[in-house]
Amino acid sequence: MTRREEAGPKAHDLVDVRLLEAMREGGCPVCVVRSRAERGVVETIIRERVLDRGFRADLERREGFCRRHVVELVAADRRETGGILGASLLLAAIIDRRTTGLADTVGTGGRTVRSRVKAARVRPPCVACTNGATAAETARTRLAERAEHDDWAVALADSPLCLDDLLALWETAGSAKAFEPVARAQLARFGGIHDRLEAYAHHSSQDRRHLLTDDERAAADEATRALGGTKRVDPI
Repeated sequence: MTRREEAGPKAHDLVDVRLLEAMREGGCPVCVVRSRAERGVVETIIRERVLDRGFRADLERREGFCRRHVVELVAADRRETGGILGASLLLAAIIDRRTTGLADTVGTGGRTVRSRVKAARVRPPCVACTNGATAAETARTRLAERAEHDDWAVALADSPLCLDDLLALWETAGSAKAFEPVARAQLARFGGIHDRLEAYAHHSSQDRRHLLTDDERAAADEATRALGGTKRVDPI
């Protein structure tokens, strides 16, 4: 254990352990938790459920995959099994569910075409996104609770939360006094990003470029992470 870990927040259970690991990754810890949960469910499906006929029968009826997680199926299969058999079965099932009956629609009346195509566009909830959202909600609830402890509050105030998860976390914490220092520190961080973005714009003219600082040059990348969230920690 490093000195930083010894001096940082103390874990009281497995949820705390996973949150602290996410915080040490750098980036938004809630995003990290969400990404790990999403990746975990995709890998579990590839390993354990891809040959389950019942699961494949329900695919695109009760649950499915969003566009992003469809893209990740082949990469996850290669990583988990070294092949693409499982992903191929899942992708075939998805295509089958979403296009069945559409061939008979070609050449029919306009209202029929529109209604059938509209129905085919309706997608069930993404199983990976749903799992990730549940994990993120658990993380936010626990972080709001742990903000009552000074060591956690300090770490959370310094954590580069994305704006969406900061606001969701703040909503969870509500008017709790213990969360106020966290909120102030995070708002100051976003204020600093804003000011550096404006300074970059101001110093970008030909006669002021010599005034540009490294912090100003880095502001856009930092703002992208703060507004877009921390993407998958590990390559998919």
